Amino acid sequence: MTVFELLGVNSGDAITVNNPWSDNGPRKVVPLALSRNGISIRAIDCRYGDIRYIKSDWTVFMSNGDTIELQDFPYVKQKIEEWNYRKQSQIDAHKRVQEVLQIEDFEREYATLDEVLNTINIKDLKVAVTGTLPLSRAKIKSLLESKGATVMGSVSSQTSFLFMGNTGKYEITSKMKKAHNLGVKIITL
Repeated sequence: MTVFELLGVNSGDAITVNNPWSDNGPRKVVPLALSRNGISIRAIDCRYGDIRYIKSDWTVFMSNGDTIELQDFPYVKQKIEEWNYRKQSQIDAHKRVQEVLQIEDFEREYATLDEVLNTINIKDLKVAVTGTLPLSRAKIKSLLESKGATVMGSVSSQTSFLFMGNTGKYEITSKMKKAHNLGVKIITL
């Protein structure tokens, strides 16, 4: 939609608008285009010749004598709703990142596979593995089992350790979340 279709005017026609935040009263402007987001109008102010943005709360005086705020035009109203939805989506995404960062704050220890196999007594302990590991999952499983550990497919309250590949700072696996919630020690290989 163009500004001319929205307002029902021809290109070059002046319209009268009023800024509710100004004491200067109504003014004539020549509409040029809708803003990119569709919630304001770019126009030339006939008094000074400078560019003005008619914002959504400005009053537009229609040719039939009616007045309407720009935000009450159905097209502009829809664009404002879309804008608000996108803004809320950004806020929600930011909150999700904050939640991930809070999860990221839990204790995570780093060790080499050699350190795990030679310094931690895992005999008779239930352990789980997740993420991209330095060796194949089958090889890791057989090495842990050779030290007496039982390798489980999932994390439970009976799991003593979760050995995980370095998934990166922002990648949180479901096993990692569950281990954190159950208080299981997490060691990144």
